[in-house]
Amino acid sequence: MIKEIVIPKVVVDVFNSLVDIANVELVGLLLGSIRYDSVYVEELVIGENIDYSSTSFRLDPHAIIAAYDLAKMLSLDIVALIHSHPAPPYPSPKDLAGMRLWPIPWVIVDSITREVRVWALDKGLVEVKLVIT
Repeated sequence: MIKEIVIPKVVVDVFNSLVDIANVELVGLLLGSIRYDSVYVEELVIGENIDYSSTSFRLDPHAIIAAYDLAKMLSLDIVALIHSHPAPPYPSPKDLAGMRLWPIPWVIVDSITREVRVWALDKGLVEVKLVIT
């Protein structure tokens, strides 16, 4: 089970700058590596929200393919999903369903307060320690 995720501040800053101009939930994938029980993020790949909604998302499949291609080229893995919420950064019921399909940490950013929290499913929902460097 992943116990912590380390994200460079620049990745969080870039994501937040895009949240400022997005009219919908912003979504992307984080690329990096996993060492023991820690995730180390190196790259951010933003994709189109094909729900075109401010309260839900579906990541464009082309962005998923692009993220896998970039990860392979850089010898990285897809290590987390990141998206914004127009509310506190806690998984919605739809997020929980998605987390069962994508069993990687989910980084959620409150698009109003910019609070960032990370969640994963183990035997239930657990919060993952976030370290911003």
